[in-house]
Amino acid sequence: MIDKANAVLLAALVTVCALYSAWRRHAVKCVVPLRGPAPSSFLLGNSPDLYSGPHGLAYHHTLAATYGRAFKVHMLAGEEQIYLSDTRALHHVLVRDTHVFDETPAMMSEFYYCFGPGLISVHGDTHKKQRKMIQPLFGAAHMRVLTPTFWDIAYQARDVIRAKVACASDAGKAPSAVLDLWKWSSRAALEGVGVGALGYSFDALDDETEDNAYMVAARELPYTVYPLRKFMPICVWCMRNLPVWLQRALARVTPVPRVQKVCRIVETLQRNSEALYAAKKAALREGDAEVAAQVGAGNDVMSVLMKANMAAAANEKECLPDDEVMGQMNTLISAAHDTTSSALAHMIYCLAQDLPRQRRLREELAQARSDTFGEFDYHTVTTLPFLDACYRETLRLYAPASFQHRTATEAITVPLSAPIELSNGELISALPIAKGQTVVVAIEAVNRDPAIWGPDADTWLPERWLTKGSPASVQAAGVPGAFSHTLTFLGGNRSCIGMKFSEIELKTILIALVENFEFAPAPGQEEVKWRLSLVQTPAQPGREHLDEPELPLLVTTMKPRSVDALE
Repeated sequence: MIDKANAVLLAALVTVCALYSAWRRHAVKCVVPLRGPAPSSFLLGNSPDLYSGPHGLAYHHTLAATYGRAFKVHMLAGEEQIYLSDTRALHHVLVRDTHVFDETPAMMSEFYYCFGPGLISVHGDTHKKQRKMIQPLFGAAHMRVLTPTFWDIAYQARDVIRAKVACASDAGKAPSAVLDLWKWSSRAALEGVGVGALGYSFDALDDETEDNAYMVAARELPYTVYPLRKFMPICVWCMRNLPVWLQRALARVTPVPRVQKVCRIVETLQRNSEALYAAKKAALREGDAEVAAQVGAGNDVMSVLMKANMAAAANEKECLPDDEVMGQMNTLISAAHDTTSSALAHMIYCLAQDLPRQRRLREELAQARSDTFGEFDYHTVTTLPFLDACYRETLRLYAPASFQHRTATEAITVPLSAPIELSNGELISALPIAKGQTVVVAIEAVNRDPAIWGPDADTWLPERWLTKGSPASVQAAGVPGAFSHTLTFLGGNRSCIGMKFSEIELKTILIALVENFEFAPAPGQEEVKWRLSLVQTPAQPGREHLDEPELPLLVTTMKPRSVDALE
């Protein structure tokens, strides 16, 4: 007699076998014989290498250097995807032919499951409607209002790190200690998103407070869900073809701890965002005084969005349903927190590896403090030349998200900026793409292309941004990106809406830290590995298999330079 659990497991096995067989029969193939790496797995193709946390970044760099700007990679059950870094072709994918190229069903399903119907998990008219309402909230005018909020958080980060260094320092010696800077950069970024975007304090920088479940879930989601991405096509098929009751039964008995952890994280995010949304809605109904009493004083993105949405309630074409407004909350936590954490950690790491440039930045900040007689406003934060050069160069070289995906909803041919050679020796100047085929938008390959950026494209060189005008090769490349001739924030109608939010949050935190501390490699822990995930994360050699990122650096408290007097 087969018990119920074994029956469900047997049904799951039969389902997977049927799925694999059906998927292989209908797997999309390239129209022309593109070159590309041989599959490393019969079942999964190149996906174990493409999505490898410890080795994925090096693998992606090798692919671009070996096969050029357009080639194929093998995925689940024989599917072929096009790995694309040709800027002319990408202009069609991201900007010109967005009616053809959409987010992949797998990505949309992942985002919808994790965040609900937010901006990155909807498309078509719904996406246009949401973006139209949300985009003004991330413009320069609102960022000026939020800048003091970000300064408060930056100084909280400074104070907690100063206290940590003081506690760990030996008596009679210069205050210095080895600290995990990922922990504090991530907590500062999370608190910035909480207060600035949600009007909610995670108390992430209060070391006396135990981490709450909402904070832990927001922090752990990116690196917990990422290793499952290679299996997303299976999840999509199940969502489309199996009844809900069977989906839930399979999820409950799936013997994969990571799947169960993702389920718990999503439930925590959903439960807390619903409670926060209800509280904010009640405050808005009570009036301006009640809103002003909340965290962020009602200037946070969600409060302003909800207020605008309530004002538009009479107009169905303009008003967003409650589930779509609430869907923005978890979207903002993920999209703004993990990317800012990665970029901030990379900037601190680069400066720690380069003390002369770190001193140059500190000198620029000291001079600016002298010139402005106090707090830096929005204009100062965004226009300090060397700070901006470090920011742009870090995001060029170390884009938090290394690649994205788009799927062609119909057959199309896109032009190439230069001919490519097929595996049969033929040259083509235009690339045919099949209906249903996925294109890998190779963000980092474009950002590191030596034909665009020169032979030092793989070198962190902030000075390249201080010369007047971009090099001719950069101008000629026509990178279809929203940010400084790069694809870091993508481009077109699905470019990152929070670009300015991220910039102000990151720069204010970095300024507060660089003014008060010197960062250097930790003795005996100088080597740091950067892993591929939803964003790039640091790890110690030999510990790349661990989920939790680590960035140990030697932190030395600088001598007071009347910083407190300037506040």
